[in-house]
Amino acid sequence: MKVLVPLDGSAAALAPIAHLEWLARAGVKLEVRVLNVQPRFHMHIAQFTRRSARQAFRAERSAAAFSAALDTLLAARIRFAAICELGHPAERVAAVAERERVNEIMIGVGRHPAWLRLLGAPSIARQVMALSDIPVSVFSSAAARPVPPAAAERPE
Repeated sequence: MKVLVPLDGSAAALAPIAHLEWLARAGVKLEVRVLNVQPRFHMHIAQFTRRSARQAFRAERSAAAFSAALDTLLAARIRFAAICELGHPAERVAAVAERERVNEIMIGVGRHPAWLRLLGAPSIARQVMALSDIPVSVFSSAAARPVPPAAAERPE
């Protein structure tokens, strides 16, 4: 089974890694691709920085995003490859999944605050599902945060 796991450095993104560890202990043969997508710098920022400095910054951030996942995969003896991409996260996840011919995309998500959910902001997971025909499993590791009471409703 070949799986793609996008990682952004958050604890929520690591939720599929625990599941993969469980599958490996159950005897499932796994081949994992972990992916970190770094955003492009806006041209007004990029013009004042060297390309090598931007690349070093992105490499440092990718390494930090990968570290906990790679430690777990190594300990569980799961075959993996780490991939770094540049661009919009949902688009790159869908493209890498196609290119790597994975069987499944496993995405760990944190819950958006209620006010953001009310605005209908699309999550990366939803965008990936819209862009790819590959099955997407979403793993949640955090409870939803309620809408904070208005200032007038707060007890004093």
